[in-house]
Amino acid sequence: MGMDKFQSAVRFRHALHGLRRKLAQDFAQSNPEVTNPQFFVLYMIRENGPCKVTAMADQMEVKPSAITVMIDRLVKQGYVTREHDVKDRRAVLVDITEHGREAVKQSEEQSNEIIGRYFENVSPEDAEQMIQTLEKLTAESPKRTYGRKQSDNEQ
Repeated sequence: MGMDKFQSAVRFRHALHGLRRKLAQDFAQSNPEVTNPQFFVLYMIRENGPCKVTAMADQMEVKPSAITVMIDRLVKQGYVTREHDVKDRRAVLVDITEHGREAVKQSEEQSNEIIGRYFENVSPEDAEQMIQTLEKLTAESPKRTYGRKQSDNEQ
């Protein structure tokens, strides 16, 4: 007897929410210097290059003023720099520093260790099936450019 799509969606949403909450707590305890939103910003910049503050705010679904406060802290900690966009002097680009790259690398290593502990309770076959399913669910998502044209990122 199978579940209908609605029941599956409800169960998936609850399981995903619970997992995100547990992971967020574990990540916060493992690296108190960088919050999860700060890590997301650093990761986004590392992966996509310098980003506009407004694009980051859009991506995180917050007001630019909230991002500005976060960026202020990241600048003060030496993780990012602010620069005016040479193509549009009104726009401010935020770029990651070497210190920021190292913080992301360290956070990724800690995250992998934490996630690895979660897999201790799952058989290798179940883990592989779960990963394949998640990869299928995310395969349709296009890569985001975070406020920059794709051609700008490829240069």
